[in-house]
Amino acid sequence: MKVCFALLTVLFATVRVTAKTIRVPANQPTIQAAINAAVDGDTVLVSSGTYTENIDLAGKNIVVASSKGPAVTIIDGNSQGSVVQFVSGETAKSILRGFTVRNGYASVSNSSGYGGGIYIRSSSPTITGNIISRNQADSGGGGIAVFSASPQIMNNKITNNSQSPNSTLGLGGAGVLIYGPSSPHLISNVISGNSFIANGGGVTVESATAPVLMNNSITNNSGIDGGGIWVENTQFASIIQNVITGNFGRDGGGIMLFPLSSTETALLVNNTVAGNSASSGSAVFIFGTDTGVRFYNNLFIGLTGFDAVACNGTGGSVFFNTDAFEPASGGFAGTCVNQSGTNGNVSVDPKFVSPTSNNYKLKGGSPAIDLGTNTAPNLPATDFAKNPRTVDGNGGLTAIVDMGAYEFIPVVLAPKSLTFGLHSVGSTTTKIVKLTNAQNKALSISSFSLPTGYSVTGCGPSVAAFTTCSLTVAFHPFSAGTFKGTLRVNDSAGNSPQLIGLSGTAQ
Repeated sequence: MKVCFALLTVLFATVRVTAKTIRVPANQPTIQAAINAAVDGDTVLVSSGTYTENIDLAGKNIVVASSKGPAVTIIDGNSQGSVVQFVSGETAKSILRGFTVRNGYASVSNSSGYGGGIYIRSSSPTITGNIISRNQADSGGGGIAVFSASPQIMNNKITNNSQSPNSTLGLGGAGVLIYGPSSPHLISNVISGNSFIANGGGVTVESATAPVLMNNSITNNSGIDGGGIWVENTQFASIIQNVITGNFGRDGGGIMLFPLSSTETALLVNNTVAGNSASSGSAVFIFGTDTGVRFYNNLFIGLTGFDAVACNGTGGSVFFNTDAFEPASGGFAGTCVNQSGTNGNVSVDPKFVSPTSNNYKLKGGSPAIDLGTNTAPNLPATDFAKNPRTVDGNGGLTAIVDMGAYEFIPVVLAPKSLTFGLHSVGSTTTKIVKLTNAQNKALSISSFSLPTGYSVTGCGPSVAAFTTCSLTVAFHPFSAGTFKGTLRVNDSAGNSPQLIGLSGTAQ
């Protein structure tokens, strides 16, 4: 009897730990019904379609994912509260992936008033690969509201969320609201076109602990103050390598920092904040006791006639290797001490490629190239475009990080790899690689190296500044087998050699 009981126990345990996939609508008619039927470790897989419902993950550490992606899989909240809720202690294993979350309305009458699209409280789920759009909230977090929670919010499009027109109060954060002691990570999201009649058009962070905002594109949002980002009463805020452009606020068009005591700290590293509108501090406005605020390697560029960095407080912020620039009058205003000329700071036009086309990469010859400091804390390994973070951009002896979110890449090869497939022995097949010299000086090509079975022609020994030429790579195998290797272009650029992966098979 004891043996049988033990065997049953093992079998029961095996059944419990075997994850299953519950399909909607094949196995369950609604997403919520599938969640109710799931246990930890299961996956709710949702077919394309529009699902008019409001769902709650109910504390379950499960994956709720679409099978075809957010463009064709929609959860519509029908203005009946938050579309999705995580309010029962869910962990990072509770995942929402691949949906359009729309038409939520978190009102003070039918819910908390926070989180029209997604409401997260005292939980730490993973929100990734979603479109969170056209949601409303009375009080804050039109797209997402995070209360005393530490979620991972990554690779989402958070767009066109707002405050309900009948409400005039609240914490703000039309795109995302982060409130209370929490350590959320907001990484690699597009946060655009959100508006709120309060602070923080794109993102509001208030009374949080160690939030991380990194690699986000925060554009064309509006709020009273802090059009892009509002940070208040927060410990250890890290704002790293974001592109913040085209936002609007009364003060702090790009970023508004409001520390209430000297113990509150904020670290801003390698951000590009440009083209934002505000009456004061079009890039950054700092209000309050800001002795714990540190800036490294940033580009804070104001519109003509609107100062870039302004302070109304103690003026204790310290800048390192940062460009604060406004064409008419300079970079700093208010109680901010003009730190241009000290600690590696400058006030110069960074020469973007095309700000009118929203291209805020550095142009060849930019004074911001190789002008940062490699000792900046929390310096990412790659830049906003996933290129290596520290590249020798001006042909010097040392690779020094650039200012801003983008590292200047002197020479670019595209594509990064060539696959020739299967060909006959003795045949010849060619493919084209484009070489772009992004520098403001001519590029000298010294040599190419290739694996057996390949050859390259084109471009010549010199490529003029700001031009593109073509390399013709030929695959001509003289024996059967697999031919893999790397084309190396050796030249005078700081990122030499450039590499192209090659593969082909012959029979």
